[in-house]
Amino acid sequence: MRTLLFLFILAACNSSGGGKTSSTTTSLSLSFTRTAVAGVDPFTVRATLTSNGSALSGKTLSLTIPKGTVSAVTDNGNGTYDFTVTPTASGVYPVTVTYGSTSVRRDALVMSTILAGAGQPLLVPGIVNSDGYEDGITITPDGEYLFIQYGPLYFSGIFLHSTICAEAGWSLYDLTTCPGKDDSNWVFDTIGPYNTSSRPNFPTGEISGGMLTHLQIQIPGIANDIALFPTVFYGFKRQSDGTFAQPFRVAFNDAKGANGPFGLSFQNTGTSATFLMAWNNYFSDGGDDGAEVYYGTMTLGQNKNLGDVAYSGEAFASITPNVTRVMIPNAANQGNPHLYYDNTGTIKSIWVDDESASDNLAVHELTAGTFPSGTWAETTLAAKINTAGEESQPFFTGTRLYFTRDGKIVYHDYLGGSFTLNASWGNEVVVLSSADTAISGLFGFGEPTIAAYGGKTYLYFAYVENRSAGVGAGRTDFDLGAGFIELP
Repeated sequence: MRTLLFLFILAACNSSGGGKTSSTTTSLSLSFTRTAVAGVDPFTVRATLTSNGSALSGKTLSLTIPKGTVSAVTDNGNGTYDFTVTPTASGVYPVTVTYGSTSVRRDALVMSTILAGAGQPLLVPGIVNSDGYEDGITITPDGEYLFIQYGPLYFSGIFLHSTICAEAGWSLYDLTTCPGKDDSNWVFDTIGPYNTSSRPNFPTGEISGGMLTHLQIQIPGIANDIALFPTVFYGFKRQSDGTFAQPFRVAFNDAKGANGPFGLSFQNTGTSATFLMAWNNYFSDGGDDGAEVYYGTMTLGQNKNLGDVAYSGEAFASITPNVTRVMIPNAANQGNPHLYYDNTGTIKSIWVDDESASDNLAVHELTAGTFPSGTWAETTLAAKINTAGEESQPFFTGTRLYFTRDGKIVYHDYLGGSFTLNASWGNEVVVLSSADTAISGLFGFGEPTIAAYGGKTYLYFAYVENRSAGVGAGRTDFDLGAGFIELP
C-alpha cells in the first residue's frame, strides 16, 4: 500500500469584543491508500481534521461520493477519520469531504491493472482538467510545472469528422452540409473554457459564437472546407497545497491555433528550461512532410511565443519560428521527443516515436559534439521494444524506458549494452491498463512523464474516458484528462 497526501487549508477570522480579533484555522486533508484485489481496487480515504494545529475528533464529516459503495466513517479519535470506497467498475470516482465551511474534493482513477506497490491514481488537482480535452501531459523533472496540450472541443471530433461529415462527391468530407448530421456537434461545438482565467488568451480566429468555423478552403473532390481544431499548450505552476494553477501559454502567435506542436520534454534548472517539441512546419517539411524535432528555451511560469504566424485569408502567408530544428537523422521517427540527459546534466540522446507508419520507437544518440548541433546517430531498438504492437511516447530514465503500448503504459528495464539487443532489456511490466469500453469506463492511457519531488517519484499521464455514446452507430465521445500516480 502507498499513500498520497493532499493538504487544503481554509481560514476564517472571527471578531471578538474589545476590538480584538481571534483567528481560527480549520485544516482538512485527505490521503488515499489503495488495496490491491482481483479486479478493480478499493481505496481507503483518511481525512485529517485540525483546528489551529490541534486534532479535532468526535466530529461529523459529510461525504459526497456519487459512485461505488462507501463504508461508514470510522473516527480514530486522533483527528483522523477513515472510510473505504469500493468501486464497481473502472472510471473517475469523485470524493468530496466537508466539515462546516471547509470542503475538499479529490477524484480517484480506478482501472483494472495498476503496477504492484504503486499508489492510488488520481486526477491532477487544480484547474488542469476541464470539459475540453487535455493531452500531451508533461511534468518538469522537479515536479514544479505541468503542461497540457488543450483544446476547448470534443476530442472525438478530431478523428471522426471525416465519418460524421461524409458526403457524396467528396472523398473526405463536406463541412458545409454537415451541421445537423448525427454527432455533428462534436465537429462544431466548443466545450470547455477558453479566454478565461484558467485558459487565457486562447486563439479564437476560427471560433464564432462558441462554434468552430473551421477553414473556408475547398479542395475540389477532396474536401469542402478544411477541419481545424485549434489547440495550444498551457503550463501550470504547483501551489503550496499540491494543486496546479497560475496558467501561462506556450504556443505560436497564431490567431487560428492551427500550429499544434506536441510532445514537450524538458531539462529544467530552477525556472529556466531547455525544451524539445515535435512540430510540422508547413514551410519546411524536412524532406518527409511530417513532424520534426525542435528545441528552444523558456522561463517557466511565463508565456512563451514559439513563433509568429501570418495569414493571407484562410491560408498561411508566413511562419517565423522562435524554435530551431534539431538535425537528428530524418527517418520520419520524429514524434513525441524525449530529451535524456545524465546525472551531470549532459544531454546524451533524444527518444522519439514514428509518426508515419511503423508505430515504433527510435533513439538518436549524440556521438560527437554537444546538444543541439552535435553529430546524431539513429539506433533501431530491439524487437523486445518494437513489437508487432503500437509503441509511442517514450520516456527514458537511464535505467528504464517507459512508453505507451496498445493503449497501456508499460516499462522495460534497461540492463546495459546496445539498445538494439533484446538482452539489454527486461521484460514488459504494465504500469496502467484498462480497456473498459462501457460509458464512463477508462479506455486507455498514454503520455508517461516522470517527476521526483518530496523524496518520492510520480508518473503523470493522460487517460481516456468513454464520456458518452454518439448517435451514429459505434461512435463514442472520448474525454482525455491528466492523472498521476506515486511509483514504488
